[in-house]
Amino acid sequence: MNRHHHHHRCHSHHMQHGGSHGRCPIVCPPTYRFHDSFTECEVPFVHPIVNVNRQNIVNVPRHYFTETSTTVPGRNIYANPGFGRPGFGGPGFGGPGGFQGGGY
Repeated sequence: MNRHHHHHRCHSHHMQHGGSHGRCPIVCPPTYRFHDSFTECEVPFVHPIVNVNRQNIVNVPRHYFTETSTTVPGRNIYANPGFGRPGFGGPGFGGPGGFQGGGY
């Protein structure tokens, strides 16, 4: 009923004002056009940095030598005749052509 009443009123309105073929205009829902503008707003981001000093141990070999002396029995050596000193005979230990200073 509302529709007919509206149509009737629209029809007579257009006929009086020179509307096209006596039809009512269809009004569509509005179209929105957005014209955006932007304003900066700083947001702080905190990045903590922790400096860590690490002390790493590097094992470096250092060699130490200890020295001891010991006396152990060796093998029996027999001198040959003519081996050097008097009593041993021949040149060599302390004899002619032996060590400087002669003798042991």
